[in-house]
Amino acid sequence: MKFQTPAAEDAVIVLLEEAGLVYLEGRSRRQTKDNYGDLYFEQRTGEGLTEANVLIPPGHKTVDEFSLRFSILSPQTVIDQTFAFLQRLNNLSGIKVYDTEIRNHIMRQLRKSGKVDQHFKGLSAEEDDAINKLCFLSLNADDFKRNELEIMKRQWILNNTTGEIIEGGNATIDYLEKKGLFNRFWKWIKKEL
Repeated sequence: MKFQTPAAEDAVIVLLEEAGLVYLEGRSRRQTKDNYGDLYFEQRTGEGLTEANVLIPPGHKTVDEFSLRFSILSPQTVIDQTFAFLQRLNNLSGIKVYDTEIRNHIMRQLRKSGKVDQHFKGLSAEEDDAINKLCFLSLNADDFKRNELEIMKRQWILNNTTGEIIEGGNATIDYLEKKGLFNRFWKWIKKEL
């Protein structure tokens, strides 16, 4: 996510809280002149868990971007929750939403067809720019749900009517292993690659 107008660290905390996230102060580290700031936020409801992370390099006075995620184990309702948050945030401070999964999906398809190499190299600057433009999302959850590119991660969530309210990353991987779902997940990853 990119703020159209960069803001100071304290202002970003206030903005994200006003838009509906909870600042996880105990898990976060504020920026100093020598150390990165690493701020964590979440919205945990019966609809799912939306997580945000703001990384601020040492000495930077403003924040211009942050990352947002939800676990692939989430119920489909997490999509509406996340887009409602994005709309509220956009009303408070204009944002642009860049979906890295769109880029990853397109690049994996191009790799399969031989257009790019294993490291995703081989596109002209114009081709790369065209792909980047496709990665900016509207703030409409229904557009996201249409999943016109047939992104498997997205489809997994769209098909998940119950889901788990769980953190992304290692917590998701651990859950998959404990529930014996890791092989199914791994097959899906191999198919996508």
